Amino acid sequence: MLKFGAPWALLVVSIGWICWQNVQINELQASRHKRELNSNWLPGSNDDDNTIFMPIYAQVSKKHIRKVCMEHFHTFKHYHREVEKKVIDPLPKVPASVKELKRKCSAEVSFGQPVLIGERKNPDGCAYLDGGHWHVCEMSHGYTMLSFKGNRRLNSSETRAVQFLPYPFDGTDNMVYNNTMYYSEHDRLIAYNLKTEKSNSIHLRTSLDPLYANSTSRLDVQAEEHGIWVLYRRRDENILSVSRLNAHNMQIVSNWTLPSIDTSTMCNSFVRCAILYSVECDGTVTPVYDFYSHTYIQGRKTVWEGLSQPIGNVQYDPNSRAIAVYANAKIYKVPVLQ
Repeated sequence: MLKFGAPWALLVVSIGWICWQNVQINELQASRHKRELNSNWLPGSNDDDNTIFMPIYAQVSKKHIRKVCMEHFHTFKHYHREVEKKVIDPLPKVPASVKELKRKCSAEVSFGQPVLIGERKNPDGCAYLDGGHWHVCEMSHGYTMLSFKGNRRLNSSETRAVQFLPYPFDGTDNMVYNNTMYYSEHDRLIAYNLKTEKSNSIHLRTSLDPLYANSTSRLDVQAEEHGIWVLYRRRDENILSVSRLNAHNMQIVSNWTLPSIDTSTMCNSFVRCAILYSVECDGTVTPVYDFYSHTYIQGRKTVWEGLSQPIGNVQYDPNSRAIAVYANAKIYKVPVLQ
């Protein structure tokens, strides 16, 4: 009998020992949990079984903690991909000439008064300044453009060359920069090199309505120290859109939407040092938007006196640091003063 009773007694003792240990473990866990609650408890907080108390005295749900962990996980993976990409294909260095150009480009400038350079017969023409060369269109639509070398030859109408464009230009707010003409033709912005006779283009889907008052231009293309800029309204929209383009491949680099600027009440505008200037029909010039700081501005106004009306086109030329104005068949040059 004792032979069979001993194993059962040993089994009962073992079960009792295990149960006692389990009770002790539960009591220790409860005591520890109570101490954690007392150390992290804040007045006015409610107990919540689904809340984890953080040592920074912030209550964060388990679901939110999982979300944060996943965000950090993906950020960490993205960081490693970027590091590998930079190691394999490092970013190109910015040329010293570009850095020097940006350093010299200051927004705190003033403009001189218009100087009459020459006069044409058609009040609907346009004039573009590219360094020491003038380029004149006798109409607001057409295929041909006259080129003049210097102010004197423009004044005496001594034409250097007659440029024949591969596509007709629309409007007067086109431009010539570094011997390349940028102009609109329906929904396209065309870049035509006057020397190599090669062209490139990009579709913009512009509005059918003129961009400015007393104008036939559907877009306004400008060149300045940081690239090519195009001002236009998109099809079926009344909001001003601005795109900065890469001059080499005609691809859009950046876009802006400026609902607070109504170009339909303006006579023209231009861009210099990444700042948009409005030109009112009375000749008042005002800086209105800074593209790099993404802010509307109201800077110092300048009144251009003696301009004929109406104003056909206003183009800034970064090569000569001057502004070309075509107004009622008269061509003016406005110096930019530091």
